[in-house]
Amino acid sequence: MEPEDRQDLFNDWVNDKYCDLSEIAQKSDGYSITEIQKLSTTINVECAIRGTSHVEKCDIQKALEIFVEGKIGKDEKDEVLPSLDDVGGMFEQKKMLEQVIIWPKKYPKLFESVGVPVSKGVLLYGPSGCGKTLLANAMISHSKFSVVNVKGPELLSKYIGASEENVRLVFEKARSCAPCILFFDELDSLAPKRGSDSTGVTDRVVNQLLTELDGAEGGMKGVLVLGCTSRIDLIDEALLRPGRFDHHVKCTFPTEKERLDILETMKKNVEVSDDVDLLGIAQITNGWSGADLQTLMTNAQFYMSRKSAAEDGLEDDLVVVTSEAINAVFNDSFPKSRPSPVDTRIGQKVTLA
Repeated sequence: MEPEDRQDLFNDWVNDKYCDLSEIAQKSDGYSITEIQKLSTTINVECAIRGTSHVEKCDIQKALEIFVEGKIGKDEKDEVLPSLDDVGGMFEQKKMLEQVIIWPKKYPKLFESVGVPVSKGVLLYGPSGCGKTLLANAMISHSKFSVVNVKGPELLSKYIGASEENVRLVFEKARSCAPCILFFDELDSLAPKRGSDSTGVTDRVVNQLLTELDGAEGGMKGVLVLGCTSRIDLIDEALLRPGRFDHHVKCTFPTEKERLDILETMKKNVEVSDDVDLLGIAQITNGWSGADLQTLMTNAQFYMSRKSAAEDGLEDDLVVVTSEAINAVFNDSFPKSRPSPVDTRIGQKVTLA
């Protein structure tokens, strides 16, 4: 909804027909019709508590504080989304998502004047551990859009028709709180190639997804579908065509420059001594994912914790990662679970300092 539409609703539901509701119409970006109605009721209650029928700015502010606190308590308090500053590396991917997700909202007249269609869907794909879900959540936080989060398997049901209804309902919820990002994690589990499931459940789910993305069930205005998958080859090809998931953003193993940035980002939350050569680590970890680098740093923290416990019983709460810790856990942290193009020095005993 546009601010003018929200203001019309506030004008209908707030008892004082002469107060200026333009400011709260701006602040309620992303609210659904039901939420606007509830907020209007709260404003009326605050006004009545003061024993007057005239709505003051203090009534609106108090009502907004009460409503937002309750909304966060139900929907968002359990999970704090990362910011883009929490995502190391992925320079090109961040730039692409900025253009696809943020620019249409930031420059609406430009997109309208040149006739560039706003994307309906973006798919992040690539190997596990390369930051797809982290980047998606950070971009959602950066966009300030409403969000509907869906783990692919959550929508599947053994009852006939229930899975398709679940898909329809999440799209309906996203439309009701537009502008909204509808985020499907593990999309390949929800929408595999049709014919691959003997029960036919996922075939019907894919058909419902196609119907929703094509706008046949009420349109997609104000809703962007963001998906993540480690197996793009398993997803039904019809979903990957233009007009559905328009943009496919590959998230692969970080470059040396990106690995250094990832390590520098980790350093914001981990105490690292000056003798740790982050550039040296970045140079000899070709083929490591961001998750692998996180494992290295976590193992180094555990090493220092165990050492501190043995020496002084962890009297000092601060754990500082040293080059000794990195060297001690480096080879144990090497990603052995998957083949990847790695530096020839990795796998041998490595000393970084």
